[in-house]
Amino acid sequence: MTAIYYLHLFILISSVQSGNVTIPVTTPMTKSTPVTDTLSKKRIDEVLTGNYDKKYRPNVHGPPVIVTASVLINSFYSSTDTGMDYTVTLFLRTRWVDPRLEYTNDKNQTLTLHSDGDNEVWVPPLYFPDEKSGQFHKLTTENVLLRIYPDGTVLHSARFTITLSCMMHLERYPMDEQTCNMEIESFSYTTVDLILQWAPDGDTLEAFGVREGISLPQFRFNQATPDRSRTTRNFTTGNFSYLTATISLQRQKELFIMSSYLPSLLIVVLSWFSFWINPNSEPARVSLVMTALLTLCTQMNGIQATVPRVAHLNAIDVWMSVCLVFVFAALVEYAAVNYISLQTRKQSRRKQQSFEMIHLIEDKENNKVSCYESTVTKTYFRDVIGHVRPGQIDYYSRIAFPIAFMVFNIIYWPTYLC
Repeated sequence: MTAIYYLHLFILISSVQSGNVTIPVTTPMTKSTPVTDTLSKKRIDEVLTGNYDKKYRPNVHGPPVIVTASVLINSFYSSTDTGMDYTVTLFLRTRWVDPRLEYTNDKNQTLTLHSDGDNEVWVPPLYFPDEKSGQFHKLTTENVLLRIYPDGTVLHSARFTITLSCMMHLERYPMDEQTCNMEIESFSYTTVDLILQWAPDGDTLEAFGVREGISLPQFRFNQATPDRSRTTRNFTTGNFSYLTATISLQRQKELFIMSSYLPSLLIVVLSWFSFWINPNSEPARVSLVMTALLTLCTQMNGIQATVPRVAHLNAIDVWMSVCLVFVFAALVEYAAVNYISLQTRKQSRRKQQSFEMIHLIEDKENNKVSCYESTVTKTYFRDVIGHVRPGQIDYYSRIAFPIAFMVFNIIYWPTYLC
């Protein structure tokens, strides 16, 4: 028996060395939690340990992960018409459920991570399609928050400044209202893997909000509304989920009335003062109208420098063009007055000379006198406007110009304000 025992022991040792037999390792039987509990109920300090891999989305082999988004505009810096864009500082908050991060916690304590959490936890890759430029804030630390709840819900919040394009319609500028769209889209995951949605009504996250007290140099907020319909965008690489929100801005007309409309109005009225100046005072009338005309042209150039070049006229272009026409018409009016005044003086001299010549040749033969009187009559008929007095033109201009400008205002303001 001893020989047989040693023979079996020799065969077993040889089998283990050759790798043909695996010796089972037994452990003492202890009371433990079921397997299902050990997979889903980790301790809070074990959430990011084990087999968690951030390269894979939650439910990698299951339905798409639903990502709830929320945007809070913290600051609205500017909106430029020349660049067709606007710059905002905002909080982008996203929330989703990752079953791999569930843990047990009797005190309902949450796990809060800093910016390093993006390197340890799966975060949905989102981007702004209309972005021109942007930057994350890092003072005094990176403005990123990641919070994990016991049921596996993950909240991610980031603060950054971004410049977004906005195609503006400037036909009514500067009495216009602009609607700018803010879009958020999945960059790499199609709708098979990820679906975006705005936070529902009554949620702790506000879907799209604007901080109270924000003031802009040219605009005021009318409304900020999220589009809650789930929309997809089709590319050659697949269908991608995206969200849209509209920001309604109304331009503050008071600024432009004081800086553009009122000065140009006064320039037009100033040009009418020339109608009360004596037509013989040529330097005074010419300098007054020319100064008004050059000032108005300078103002128009300044306004054009702040408005993008578009293929259509806007409201301020129409106003300035009509003001320019009225000032130029005042200059043309003086040119007509000056010409008629000159012709009137010439006519008076001709009359005086003709009467003197008639008295000198009264004693001559009748045929010669008749011949001369015929020549004087032809001279009178050549001056077809000699009967018009310069004072009459100024008199009627004092009435016609203000009435015409008033009629223009009655048509202009209801057209662009309504």
